[in-house]
Amino acid sequence: MLVPSIPTPRAPEPSEVHFSAPLLDRIIDTTTAVHAAGLKSFGLLLADPAHPRFPYSATDVVFFDPHKNRRNDAAHRPAFEAQGSYFRDYEDAGFVADSAELLDVYRYLDEVELEAVALFHVHRRQPANFSFIDFRLHNPAYAWHLIICLRDAAHPVLAPFAVRKDETSEFGIDPHDDNEGSELSYPGPEVTPLRLVLDARAGLVPSSATG
Repeated sequence: MLVPSIPTPRAPEPSEVHFSAPLLDRIIDTTTAVHAAGLKSFGLLLADPAHPRFPYSATDVVFFDPHKNRRNDAAHRPAFEAQGSYFRDYEDAGFVADSAELLDVYRYLDEVELEAVALFHVHRRQPANFSFIDFRLHNPAYAWHLIICLRDAAHPVLAPFAVRKDETSEFGIDPHDDNEGSELSYPGPEVTPLRLVLDARAGLVPSSATG
């Protein structure tokens, strides 16, 4: 999975991440609408590099077009199916961004003078956990990752995780893998829950649980 890279974070790892209320509303409104259409959401969280909490804050978001998810293209599907029965049973388990859309994202970031600070994606059936496959596919350029659980779409759960992944760590998945259970929570010390600081009126359920 190719994603825009960012500079190494300049701030020490905190215990929380911050969102503006309008941004949270936009994320929930968009991801729940996509979920209701039977599709999966994936994208980038953005921030001003001059923000004092950078990169552990988000002020904008990029949603990749769910209709352009390349997960089931011939070049990618076998690798996902090698991650276990869950990924063979559900064709929407996983997301691969379209290369042309990625180029548009690079151009957009240049225009708005913001930087991508985290990845996010939706779990349509799984809990708000950071899984084995999430760790494998996490770009180490990003210090954190947001999981949005919509298996009860009326009560979204947002769970951010700090991810300390060395740039030499294994990255990506392969058709020759035999990784049954890749959807289960990654137990390693490289992944720790963060507290999500919310505006109460957004009506969200913050979660620090990995289960």
